[in-house]
Amino acid sequence: MTVAAKLKAPESALGLAEKNFQPAAVEADLYRWWEASGYFQPSEEKKPPFSIILPPPNVTGDLHVGHGFTFTQEDILVRWHRMQGDPTLFLPGSDHAGIAAHIVVERELAKEGLDRFQLGRERFLEEMWKWMELYKPRMYAQMRAMGWSLDWTRTAFTMDPDKQKAVRTHFIRLFREGHLYRADRIVHWCVKDQTTYSDLEVEHVERTDTLWTVRYPFADGGKGGVRIATTRPETIVADVAVAVHPDDVRWKALIGKHVIVPVVERRVPIIADEAVDPAFGTGAVKVTPGHDATDFEIGKRHHLPILSVIDTRGLMTPAAGALAGLTREQARADMVQRLKRLGLLEQEEPLTHSVGRHDRCSTIDEPLVLKQWWCSMERLAPPAVDAVRSGRVHIIPERFEKTYFQWMDNLRDWNISRQIWWGHQIPAWYCRDCSEVVVPDEDAPDPTRCPRCDSTDIHQDPDVLDTWFSSALWPHTTLGWPKDTPDLRRFYPTSVLNTAYEILFFWVARMIIMGLHNMREVPFRIVFVNGIVRVAGGEKMSKTKGNVVDPMQMVRDFGADATRFGLISGVAPGADSQVSPEKLDHARNLVNKVWNAGRFVLSALGGVSGIAADARPTGALSLADRWILSRADAATREAQTYLERFETGEYAALAERFFWSEVADWYLEAAKPSARAKDPLTLQTLAYVLDRSLRLLHPLMPFVTETLAQQLWRAAPTAEAVPSLMLAAWPEAQAQDADAERRFGALMDVVRAIRNIRQEHGVEPSATVDAFVDGDRDIFEPQRQLIERLADCRLEFEPGSGIATVVRGITVRVRLAAADAGAARARLERELAEAREQLRRSRELLARGAFSEKAPPDVVSKERARLAEREVQVRKLEEDLRKLG
Repeated sequence: MTVAAKLKAPESALGLAEKNFQPAAVEADLYRWWEASGYFQPSEEKKPPFSIILPPPNVTGDLHVGHGFTFTQEDILVRWHRMQGDPTLFLPGSDHAGIAAHIVVERELAKEGLDRFQLGRERFLEEMWKWMELYKPRMYAQMRAMGWSLDWTRTAFTMDPDKQKAVRTHFIRLFREGHLYRADRIVHWCVKDQTTYSDLEVEHVERTDTLWTVRYPFADGGKGGVRIATTRPETIVADVAVAVHPDDVRWKALIGKHVIVPVVERRVPIIADEAVDPAFGTGAVKVTPGHDATDFEIGKRHHLPILSVIDTRGLMTPAAGALAGLTREQARADMVQRLKRLGLLEQEEPLTHSVGRHDRCSTIDEPLVLKQWWCSMERLAPPAVDAVRSGRVHIIPERFEKTYFQWMDNLRDWNISRQIWWGHQIPAWYCRDCSEVVVPDEDAPDPTRCPRCDSTDIHQDPDVLDTWFSSALWPHTTLGWPKDTPDLRRFYPTSVLNTAYEILFFWVARMIIMGLHNMREVPFRIVFVNGIVRVAGGEKMSKTKGNVVDPMQMVRDFGADATRFGLISGVAPGADSQVSPEKLDHARNLVNKVWNAGRFVLSALGGVSGIAADARPTGALSLADRWILSRADAATREAQTYLERFETGEYAALAERFFWSEVADWYLEAAKPSARAKDPLTLQTLAYVLDRSLRLLHPLMPFVTETLAQQLWRAAPTAEAVPSLMLAAWPEAQAQDADAERRFGALMDVVRAIRNIRQEHGVEPSATVDAFVDGDRDIFEPQRQLIERLADCRLEFEPGSGIATVVRGITVRVRLAAADAGAARARLERELAEAREQLRRSRELLARGAFSEKAPPDVVSKERARLAEREVQVRKLEEDLRKLG
């Protein structure tokens, strides 16, 4: 522990007189104390460490609720491991975000009537850095507000100088090893943002367009021709072939013949390729390698030429002939009119299909063939596949391993060039005199002359690297790579990566690929995949829909503890989850339940000495004391199991069930008389159970638990003597007390049975009833006073009379007062009359031959089941009336 760890805990601004927990009164002070004390830094324990490198959020604005969910899950694991005594590192950071941040700042400039080209590269980058310096601290403040226990002494940013050097080193090494090359290949292009973008940034949307069927005449002048269906007639001028499926009997005889491309009168072959879908249109498709990814691959296989008729601005090029200079949309309309005049447009019909567009601006994707830098996956990918197959990297839930393999087994080379100014500029220079490509050595300065022709007329590639290229290095560059640092030796590979399934391929796979390449070791042992957070009703959050939930507003409205619990509650591994005000309100109620239970215990301990919160009580304990100790041990075992399985939602459900029901609703109620009488064993049990509970709850809700723990330990000092709950030992479970659980469980069932009868029959809450238990007197007689108090009854052990129910084979009867019995009888008689009428209808329906013989079998079966249910209901109501006398 560091010297700073001796800082005294802040005096709580929240007194026990407050009936509700006030998050704003304690959160900021507690977090500053934790951070200043060095508690977030890994200890020097000589044990295997536990480490998570925070998935870096994009510096494009404030954190969103997806960050809140993911990072809370990680913080739960981090706090749990820290309490288990593991040297624990939770390393924070942020991503420069490439295109996303570039677009955000361009939008801000547009509000001032400016664009990046007016500013020039240097001034535009100054604006980008201003944005980063504004929003990075804001995001980090939001992380603190959520209570995430990050080691702020190790904060990383993907554009830090050492990270820039690492990316440069990585590029140069890959180039020297033959993994990088520059080539003309098809890419996604955004005509609005003027850059290529990745598959991840393609948003597929359903829309209805026109499907035009066009006739391509035979080149030999024969009658008819080949009918082609297309949604993009403007690209007909770039066609270099017509393709059919080799097994399509409709077209086999025409393979090898030629047709004429309309308008441009180009003679092209009819070829066979298995990529063609025979079910689309006529089964024959136009092949345009310059403007379609599938056609580009067909073109490579058949050695077809590439024609580019649309430029980067979305305008038709001179190669488009008569369409030159038009926009894509204008060219489409013009081409349709030309085809009509030629008599080659045979059909127009609506088609609903999936269209790709840039997710940043919703501009329709324009596939273009451009000279770009590419990363070859041929040698880099197989080790990453083997790492998961062999179990060196384990993906949880395991069903995502299949998805991972499907993508990795069909991996294509990676376009790493982006035509923007913000990011890691590609460390390659080009000679204008001899076209030499110059990539310097690792530690060499930027080149100033061409090594081939000695020309000084060289310039650096203006493009930057894809954001994922630098993010792929995140687990090892954050720890110091390419230097051999103590952190890199100690914490790499990291323990867990937690991320959404949406980026399993585009980030996780690439981190595995590059970690294995640079470190000869996987970057993490476990990939814990979670779903996305949706709003109530299951709708995906979207800024355009205006339904994005701000986690900071949640913190302001409900507090960090309730926000954390609300985000985690009800979540299954790998599944999408929902967040709603109702869910958060319930979480706040749980936080208040913890607060008020703690207030009760602390009040009971007031003025009493000799109690140690971490000392397990022994001696002549009451049944309730024995039971709650056993239940606390059971909760500890279950929590450990859930956390080991990364089932944080189940852990949250267990924590709520244990504390709210077993501790607060049952044990504290049972213990109140003894606590008020200052019974030392009860007080010791109360202190111990609260201490154990706060430890179990701490990873979920750190602020309320730390606040209570500090006050508890002042009232009942612990032998452990740790300064903070986050450094306290995780509880260890002892053997189950089966006898206590059986006996107290029977008592709880009897109390519930009496309460249920009271409620069902409208007994006034303030009224005391006579209750009779016909069961094991050895269990119930010693607990008579407790049962009477909890059920508000006078308890007897004779058979008695009244409304009866059976639990665990024990008959429980409640005698109702005359007024209660009269009201109950009237209600039962009404319900019985209704039930008898429904029973009569069911019997008459089934007695009709027409129904039984002609109705569908499942309908008849359901009606028979309904009849049986109504017969049981009538018998029960008749029995209840008899019980009333």
